[in-house]
Amino acid sequence: MSDTIIEPGKSQAADRDDKLFAALNYVLFLIGNIIGISSILAVIIAYSRRAAAPHWLRSHYTFQIKSFWTAVLGIVVCTFMIMTVILSPFGAIGLALIWLWMLVRSVVGLVRLLDGRGHRDADAMWV
Repeated sequence: MSDTIIEPGKSQAADRDDKLFAALNYVLFLIGNIIGISSILAVIIAYSRRAAAPHWLRSHYTFQIKSFWTAVLGIVVCTFMIMTVILSPFGAIGLALIWLWMLVRSVVGLVRLLDGRGHRDADAMWV
């Protein structure tokens, strides 16, 4: 008798479900550029699915969470800038740049996910 212990791995269906949830999150972030509430739903899904996901998908969830919180911080800062008279043009430009930044990160993340690749550095600010 062999002393080898074989642990059952995750099934192909479970990996497909994890990939589907990560893709759904990217779509929710793209919709979130227009309707912000969907981004909140996406980050809740990312937090709930990250621990059980395979490593390459965990990098996508970390990337999504980092994108969300960075955008929230930027929106808060730009909103305070808009409230001032002198800095309001910079705040408006900042909001436009945050919108573009989230759009690019969501599209690039979705393309990487569909290619079956994870993020090399999910904590990076750029793509």
